[in-house]
Amino acid sequence: MSVARFPRMLGAELRLILRERLTWAILAALLAALCLAAWTGAERVAREHTAIAAAAGDSARAVREARAAHERYARPSPIKVNYWQDPTDAFGFMTYFMAAYAVKPPTPLALLAAGQSDVQPAVTKISFGFSTVFDDTAYELGSAARLKLGPFDLAFVLVYLVPLAVIALAGTRLSAEQDAGILRMIAAQPVGPRRVAAAKFGAVALVAVTGVVGGTGLALALAGGLGSLAGWEITLALLAAALAAYVLVWVAACALVASLWRGAVAALAILVLAWAGITVVLPTGLGLALDALAPMPSRIAAIDASRQAQALFSTGEEGARITAAWTARKVPDAAQRPDLLEAPEIKRLARDAFYSEALADHREALREHALTASSWSLRLALLSPATILALSLEAAAGTDAGRHADFLAAGGAYRHRLRAFFEPRILDRAISPAPVCAGCPARLDFDAYDAVPAFESSIPRDSAERQALVALGSLLAAALLLTALSYRRFTEWPS
Repeated sequence: MSVARFPRMLGAELRLILRERLTWAILAALLAALCLAAWTGAERVAREHTAIAAAAGDSARAVREARAAHERYARPSPIKVNYWQDPTDAFGFMTYFMAAYAVKPPTPLALLAAGQSDVQPAVTKISFGFSTVFDDTAYELGSAARLKLGPFDLAFVLVYLVPLAVIALAGTRLSAEQDAGILRMIAAQPVGPRRVAAAKFGAVALVAVTGVVGGTGLALALAGGLGSLAGWEITLALLAAALAAYVLVWVAACALVASLWRGAVAALAILVLAWAGITVVLPTGLGLALDALAPMPSRIAAIDASRQAQALFSTGEEGARITAAWTARKVPDAAQRPDLLEAPEIKRLARDAFYSEALADHREALREHALTASSWSLRLALLSPATILALSLEAAAGTDAGRHADFLAAGGAYRHRLRAFFEPRILDRAISPAPVCAGCPARLDFDAYDAVPAFESSIPRDSAERQALVALGSLLAAALLLTALSYRRFTEWPS
């Protein structure tokens, strides 16, 4: 058969597939799942934006109330303002009024994958002292049953359901003809098995790629959850190409199974078992390997260290010694100022510094574990087409483990910046107290609200683009390998 006649064969197979009701039923069910997943993803992203806006509003509210209090307390009044509730003082504002947050804003492609966002908060309030054992604590985890089931997002549909749709479309190509005896009639024609297989599975590939990529795009458009794509167009294009390559991997797998000539039932059984192994068993095994390669530090040990630090500082003599040692490091002439050791601000600063130092090793171990686990995840994901696609979708959505590890590290660094901002101001006030006006109920020595450091959030576009490129290359290589194996096996018709 001449090469010029191959397009006619491909066209005939394409028309045959498009006339089948099963094809349209599969595509319709897949589109419904994509639309539902995109809608739930858009809702999740909207909730994250709402939470971030609420955090910004809370921060602005704290500053407004502090400014109002500054004006109200600037006049003599018989009321009494406790030092820890005084927003006109650096210590009072930091410990009682300030509402500082570390935020992880969604990327423009955030609705693609929920990742671990249901247990990894996008907003954390920065606090000091005994409430800072862990940086990764979420206070509202929601329903335990929903957490166990996991999110129904686009990543779930694309990674798990798309292969089943492809198997339903292509799993019995050639095998069904063999069972029905039609394959002998095809073999009697002057055409080899390679071109017949290429026409059949090529037509399925065209339909499947168009349906999956086009359906995903339509679902995204209908959900309306995509943000501004300024600068993210390349990432989106790479993800679309990676998704197409993922579909081709499964089409090529169907072709390889068909080349075994075992019949339709056996072909479907082999493909379903392969799907279970690639999308469920292998990722589960990789997760267990990750736990072994990057063991989780003991959180119980961190809690115990926190308890011991609190108990030690609460002991009168030890607490006084710790306060004196810290004050001596911060104030050169502290020995001549015994009154400083009794100042509640000094005690609190010394306590928090001691507590932070006592937990430093545990926090560092947790951060190192997060970074190590993220690094191993990137390597192990290459072993399964499902995990590499899922990881690229999570990276584009900004819900991957690597970004969250960076976010926790940035939150810890932000806490240190805030303390470095307030500590010298609090010390200056404790060393040289100076009343602003007679009879005023507050100290009125702090009004630098606009100078308080703000958290600098980041959206990792470069890493998302790089991960999408890695996924595209890996999936294309897998598709080409399976196609080459299939081509080699389709040398002759079965006897």
